[in-house]
Amino acid sequence: MASSTSTESTAVSPRWVLPGDRPEEVIKFEEQMVAFFVDAADLLGVPKSVAATYGIIFSSVDPLSFSDISARLNFSSGSVSQAIKALREIGAIRPAGSIDGENGTNGKSHGERRSRESFEPDMEMRRLIQRFIEQRLETQLNRGKAGLAELQDTASAYSAKDRKVIDQRLGKIKRWHERTQALLPVAKTFLKLTP
Repeated sequence: MASSTSTESTAVSPRWVLPGDRPEEVIKFEEQMVAFFVDAADLLGVPKSVAATYGIIFSSVDPLSFSDISARLNFSSGSVSQAIKALREIGAIRPAGSIDGENGTNGKSHGERRSRESFEPDMEMRRLIQRFIEQRLETQLNRGKAGLAELQDTASAYSAKDRKVIDQRLGKIKRWHERTQALLPVAKTFLKLTP
């Protein structure tokens, strides 16, 4: 981890943001913003590098390029590259000045685009949450449904006496899963109606 240039009382631990040529107050603000998103993402199982990358882009007044992000964050270039890719896939960031993801790369190579393309956050949090629900939670719920079916098959290894207990527990999980799936359409509708 990078060494801290600010006092221990103002530093956020662990240190996600690297010092640079920005004013100390700006670096402190970036650090706190990144820590906020890392903490929030931790609850959802989002990788720290993805949350930190979103946080540093969110905290910047100007769009940031891949090089800018790598220079500001205490993560490897590979982690930052993967984070940008993930954030673009869910629509959390977009190329600066683009409309609906069109970035006008003019036939430049991937390396040239990566080093020169700048990103800004999608400020429409409702759309971001909606995309997260649709892409991440729905995928997870579908995976959970398949997992439940496998558990049901595997449970046959238990004796008749133990199988009764196991079946009750599997039934409980199935009901939790069904209730969560039933809430998805309601959540989607609510997000579409919310201004």
